[in-house]
Amino acid sequence: MDVLAHYLEIEWQAPGVARRVEVSTYPIEIEISPDGRLNAEISIFRDFAPWVGLQLAGALAGVEPCTINAENERLPWLQVSDGKDRTWWIPETGWSKAGNKHVSEMHRSFGSFSVELGPRQKLVLDAVALELDRAHAQEYLDDFRDEFVWLAIGRPSGALGEVGSDNSRDLLDALKGFTDAASRVLEHPAREIREVTGVVATARVRPNSETFRAVMRRPGARSYPGRTAQESADIPENRYLRGLVEHCRRLARSLTRSSGHHQAHLAARATREKSRAANLLAVERVEVDPEIFDNQLSDMRKRLDAIATWAASSVAPEPGERQYRFTVGKEFKGDGGAAKEFFYRNPDRDDRYDEREGISFSVARLPEDLHDLVIAASRFDKDICLELTGNAVITTFRTVNGKLGRRATFTHISNALPHSPVLVRRETARSRYERNGWHRPIGRTEREEYRLEANTALTRAGHFAERVEGSAIVSSELNVVANSLDQQDAAWEHLGVVSSSKFPLGMRFFQVPIYAAALAAYHKVSELEERTGLSGDVLDRLGRINTLHASALYERWCLIKIIGILMQDFGFKPHGGWVQHLVSSISQAGQPNDAGFSLSFTRIHPSMTARFDVEPKLANGRRPDFRLRFTVGAAPVSKSDGERVWGRRRSTVRDVTRPQSGLVMDAKFRTRWKPDELPSMLRLLVDTKKYGQDGDRVFILQPAKAAIAHRTSPLSWSRDCDYGQEHPTGHAHGSIQLAADPISGAASLTNLRRLIALQLQQVFPEPEVGEVRDGNGDGNNERWSNTTENCRSNATFCITCGEGHEPADVKPDRTERGNRKWYYSCSRCGTGTMQTRCFGCGTFLHKNGLQMTYHLTVADQISNVVCFECGAGF
Repeated sequence: MDVLAHYLEIEWQAPGVARRVEVSTYPIEIEISPDGRLNAEISIFRDFAPWVGLQLAGALAGVEPCTINAENERLPWLQVSDGKDRTWWIPETGWSKAGNKHVSEMHRSFGSFSVELGPRQKLVLDAVALELDRAHAQEYLDDFRDEFVWLAIGRPSGALGEVGSDNSRDLLDALKGFTDAASRVLEHPAREIREVTGVVATARVRPNSETFRAVMRRPGARSYPGRTAQESADIPENRYLRGLVEHCRRLARSLTRSSGHHQAHLAARATREKSRAANLLAVERVEVDPEIFDNQLSDMRKRLDAIATWAASSVAPEPGERQYRFTVGKEFKGDGGAAKEFFYRNPDRDDRYDEREGISFSVARLPEDLHDLVIAASRFDKDICLELTGNAVITTFRTVNGKLGRRATFTHISNALPHSPVLVRRETARSRYERNGWHRPIGRTEREEYRLEANTALTRAGHFAERVEGSAIVSSELNVVANSLDQQDAAWEHLGVVSSSKFPLGMRFFQVPIYAAALAAYHKVSELEERTGLSGDVLDRLGRINTLHASALYERWCLIKIIGILMQDFGFKPHGGWVQHLVSSISQAGQPNDAGFSLSFTRIHPSMTARFDVEPKLANGRRPDFRLRFTVGAAPVSKSDGERVWGRRRSTVRDVTRPQSGLVMDAKFRTRWKPDELPSMLRLLVDTKKYGQDGDRVFILQPAKAAIAHRTSPLSWSRDCDYGQEHPTGHAHGSIQLAADPISGAASLTNLRRLIALQLQQVFPEPEVGEVRDGNGDGNNERWSNTTENCRSNATFCITCGEGHEPADVKPDRTERGNRKWYYSCSRCGTGTMQTRCFGCGTFLHKNGLQMTYHLTVADQISNVVCFECGAGF
């Protein structure tokens, strides 16, 4: 592309002349529409107005851009230089004498701006307002840097892992060693004797040219300038040592800040868990959200009304019609290609008649569109009753296994009337809730569920508090080291020693013990930097990232949060060299579509791999921001002797490698959304850009609170998140709120954990069933009393802390319809989850408690989930 766009902050010297130009770290993304026009989205900020700067190359190198205003007037752009041999085109606006600057009008106006780039090319700039100021943008940047540094030095051992980090403690010890060694040099720095010119007594003067000039000006004076000797510490060895001190001071400050950030994050999580436990234990009555209740009630009525109004478009009643009344059962799966049918039961028919005739079951065949409406209604009420007026042909048939069945084929229907016992009960419940102020007391089973979840929260709070204590020690000691290095740097400044990164040619670092000790201590620091990936100019490159491009900064912040959750919450370990790869990709300021890269993560128990693609290129050429895919199966395990083997620790799960569809996430930085703008954006990604073309889920990450207009879930995330929980979305697409602001930042990370957990639980394989037979006997006379099922092997882990589930943590059971379900209990944090099956379609459903459940749940009974595939529930 011959057009490159960046945000610019310009300090003006005179009209058309810039004194200083700061260029955004990341370019503005430019897309090509089907008609060939270029489109870019720019942001309007609250308290600062960066310019949009264009660089033109190739066929557009000689073009002078101009804006076409509403009156079709051509407004030429202005060319400025950034002082680095680069020139930028910016919109030329009037000069403000009061402010001594040009005013960027484009960043104070809503709407679209058309920029003409020569006779054949146009660029459309869409201005979007952001309720964002510099401090808020800086918060995202600081959080990004601190999280990045901590992930680099931290050990990926799960959210409730061991206190502290090997790398952070090793770096602390190495920095302490260097500080002590460098301080010994500062106590006795090497000096050189230099000849300088100074004022001395006349009797002791050693004349030079300055002396003769002074004598001519002041004959007979008591002192004159002359040659004298002076000791100086400003030698190459000390300059290099000061450079090492500055480097270690910068590293210590960065580690102190990131450690303090991590400590505050853990402390906040501990506080939230304690508060949540206290609230759960105090619950006696729960509030029922009338909006959610009425939305779910309205959905039921719509499905029933669709049946009742279906017959209105049919032909007039025929002679001989009669009324049929029956309850609707499950769909009947007959011969392949046969018409749709469902089981039914006639409550008015004597069952003894069917027994005499040998009829085992009855099925009804309705017109296909009416059949679909009836099945959709039966999903929320499995006891729905249907009254039909029309004509039906009653026949019998045999199935492939020889059972005799009755078939009622409706040839004509003039009226259909559904009756739903569930709807009646729900309407009665609504009247009761309305009388009681939309509150209800909790039952014994619910109280036990609240108690168990409260105990889990207290356990997690204890783990977090323990880690806070360890992190506080590291942070405090790092701060002491950083202060000591600050003092050393000031002392070298006082001695007049400048900083240098050039290694001296002399032998002092090899022959003088205190200098050799300082260099050896620095090498230990450098080795650890290499091991963590923070070596070289990594911190400098992170420091050069600015806040001018808030949307791109938000994307990088989301990137590091996803990586953090994979490593710290779900226990995945990144492959070596990920820090350097990530830094080189996120700190470059090239073309936006040239920055795609992938990171790989693994965990051993259970054996899984995660592939995290940043700006992957899809088959249609589109580039979403992120794509995350998990694969369950055998993973390589490194033994101590270096041998590579395949297997899993403490498990007998079959080695099955199963690639799965992934989770596509696109970051959209909006601090507010217009009505229907968020759903429209999601439809654009799904239907137009085809982000889910490979079967991937598509979700938007955005920072605005309360962005969900039509709420359907009674859970805490309903105003901020849409997990695609409603049928027929099937968790295929939606949006979640994710922000760094103090109000929702820490809590909103749970939204992202819940989304990734959704993908993980759809990937986890079902455990392998074993049998245990209980009995007693002696010798060859054994009498077995019964057989029970257990979990033989398992390949899942806790979605709250990342601890692998052992077979003993997994208990099998059966649903009312005989389907197998599983109870998972985490041995570390106590989190309990249940995997069951939908009674309608058999789809796996997961009950993850009040905090991590992402399915749709019933408004007044949130432990009852609704199937995302068929809509069955209530």
